[in-house]
Amino acid sequence: MKRVIVPWVGLAIAIALPFMADGYWLYLLTLAGAYGVVSVGLNFLTGLSGQISLGHAGFFAIGAYVSTIAQLKYNVPFALALVLSIASGWLIGLGVGFPAVRLRGLYLAIATMAFGISVERALYHFKGITGGPYGLTVNPPQIFDFVFNTPSRMYYLVLAIVTVTIWFVANLVKRRPGRMLVALRDSELAASSLGVNVPRLKVTAFAVSAALASLGGALYAPIINFISVEHFTLWLSITFVSMIVVGGLGSIIGSFLGAIFVVVLPELLRGFGGHHQLVYGLAMILVFVFWPTGLIGLLQKSFDWIASRIARKRPPPPISEAPHT
Repeated sequence: MKRVIVPWVGLAIAIALPFMADGYWLYLLTLAGAYGVVSVGLNFLTGLSGQISLGHAGFFAIGAYVSTIAQLKYNVPFALALVLSIASGWLIGLGVGFPAVRLRGLYLAIATMAFGISVERALYHFKGITGGPYGLTVNPPQIFDFVFNTPSRMYYLVLAIVTVTIWFVANLVKRRPGRMLVALRDSELAASSLGVNVPRLKVTAFAVSAALASLGGALYAPIINFISVEHFTLWLSITFVSMIVVGGLGSIIGSFLGAIFVVVLPELLRGFGGHHQLVYGLAMILVFVFWPTGLIGLLQKSFDWIASRIARKRPPPPISEAPHT
């Protein structure tokens, strides 16, 4: 029952937020939503299949630039630009995934990091197309005659795509591909003995993760209204990894909790002045040390504690008297 109710309660709260938050906080939550799409894709790759990537900023950049250039230079509608971004991420993810299937652990992390850095340098080199350090101005998304040109409209657009993303990945995890990925993460040898095509499964997981990262990039561009090469550095890839660790490895909802944590917490700590980054780092360390299962683990423990307290306060059922003879 808890697993059924909690997502719906979360969705209801998310729908109501624009009526309670101002434009800046809506902007931060919308940005967290775009990052969350990337985070859930990375968690699909790392949390389920056990593959580590430090190059997802590259796929994120590909989605942002494909969508933006398609709209600015070729007048492609926003919805179709999203599809092109997803397809680009998928295809490039396949290309990166094929050689990467032979690698694991630190070697895979370094290989994907090299990919991310290569994308960053390519964006700078082809400045005639990408704008390089001068960047590109991004127009507000438009679907038919409806323009998403206010914080609340952009928020609801991202929320709708986030909801579809959660539904898609949750169904994928519940089905046979998700179970095979878990088996692959636990033991490649055992998964192979069960008839799992390990190389193909690894490549598919990488492609799905890359496609979601590109989708997140396509959403990110209109949120900030401007993109340049400085937005897609190695540090962003590390930030994505921190999101899934903070939120909870292997958890879809945890991916979004981690994104919200990483985006919103620095703003809450602005009151510490020049020490806010130090406090932010300490907060991250506290989460890693005391809640190794991430924020989703903390949330589940909180629900269990509340449920146990409620159960204790309930009066015991009355003892029925034995019938008189």
